[in-house]
Amino acid sequence: MSSASDLSAGAPGPERTRTETARRLVAGVSGLLLTGLLYAVVSRNGKPFALDARWHRWALDHRSATLSDIAVAVTDTGVGACAYGLAAVAGAVAVGRRGRWWLGAVVGPAALLMAQLLRTSLATVVGRARPPLADWMTHPSGFAFPSGHTTTSALVAAGLAAVLYRRARRRTTRVAAVVLPGLWAFAVGISRILLGVHWPTDVLAGWLLVAVLACVFLPPLAALLTWVGRDRPDPPDPPHQPK
Repeated sequence: MSSASDLSAGAPGPERTRTETARRLVAGVSGLLLTGLLYAVVSRNGKPFALDARWHRWALDHRSATLSDIAVAVTDTGVGACAYGLAAVAGAVAVGRRGRWWLGAVVGPAALLMAQLLRTSLATVVGRARPPLADWMTHPSGFAFPSGHTTTSALVAAGLAAVLYRRARRRTTRVAAVVLPGLWAFAVGISRILLGVHWPTDVLAGWLLVAVLACVFLPPLAALLTWVGRDRPDPPDPPHQPK
């Protein structure tokens, strides 16, 4: 059975170098885009962009009672017990060892909580207002930018994808390990727009933030889970004391 060490070991030689280069590139590009979007939102005092208003209006014009019910069901999976439960599962599976799986089940939600504190702090500093109350189909709380449901679900999806990808042995299974969590996180983000509680750029900011956090913090988190799950030698017997 593979353990958490699989998450950090990677492939040797050129493939590992390419992976590291791609991770840094994604983190850098996403960070620049997020910074630019953040500056634009702050400079406009949180007012929606023309693209925000247009997509928001399109979502309102095309949603139905059935679609709204589906969106509510999907959006509810993006936070709370479902999201933190999946984070616990990802941590437990990453550790892999029967006697220590519960440590991973603690580390996963703890890491998610720390990332959420960062997102909440950013949202408070920006202070962007949500779309008009009359457009809401659910009852959100807090500021809009970046979207909390989007950020939480995308963080969980990134963790699950990393763990399941390393566990998978077949190519098709590896593809599914990445695609399925990604589709779920995408659906949660889109649901926030359909429900009228976020501007599209709030959702985009959540995805960009997660791209940066995942690229920067998943490797050290994997190292922590490696340390939790690795074998440790038994303590030496005490020296014999003559009577």
